[in-house]
Amino acid sequence: MTSLEHDASATQGEEAVFKIITPDNRAQNSALIDAMHEMRYRIVVGEWGWDIPGIAKGYDKDQFDTDDTVYVIVRSRAGEVVGSSRLNPTIHPHMMSELFADYCDLQPYPVGRDVWECSRFVTDRSLMEDAVDDFRVRCRLGLGLTAWSLDNKVSRLSWLTHQKFFNLVQRVWDTEPLGLPKREGDGWAWIPAVSRMDEATFDRQLDRYRNADAIVAQYMGARSAPSQAQVV
Repeated sequence: MTSLEHDASATQGEEAVFKIITPDNRAQNSALIDAMHEMRYRIVVGEWGWDIPGIAKGYDKDQFDTDDTVYVIVRSRAGEVVGSSRLNPTIHPHMMSELFADYCDLQPYPVGRDVWECSRFVTDRSLMEDAVDDFRVRCRLGLGLTAWSLDNKVSRLSWLTHQKFFNLVQRVWDTEPLGLPKREGDGWAWIPAVSRMDEATFDRQLDRYRNADAIVAQYMGARSAPSQAQVV
């Protein structure tokens, strides 16, 4: 099954669920890539306050945006970039090997042709219509990552994320931690992890995408319940 077939199966009247940018089609999508880097800067620097060495002002492109990088991009109906993520082969230097190897204190970070690293999973909520749109954008990114992995015989994705997102990912991806949570100066507890990519994962994500209204309504209802608020 190709990425385009995955894409079409998830479409519900939208122009495209996700766009995959590879080394083969990068030249034809230079404007879209520029818009993605600009969106990333607005969020990771402007909102999250990250200090990323060596990047240009207004443009988040670092040493891990390489000639081998694959991007998954999600656009709004108006054509604006509202979400993106990147994939890098682990057989070359990547974030886990170069920056976060010491985080992997439970097991070594995986390396192989069938293992790629996922990073810069970023969305711009200011461009979302509502909470359901936000949820669907994240689902679309996940669908793109999984579809590309299946089409290219990638069996696992490694990544580093904060603990809250790790708990959410476990509902969809078969995921195991590579290390214990490590708290940094920003107060977030970061976890290195690896997730298995298979057809069942894609199907779970597609179900969540199609049932976004009900899932978001259930989540918002749980958050507003007094007992839940006390637990949090």
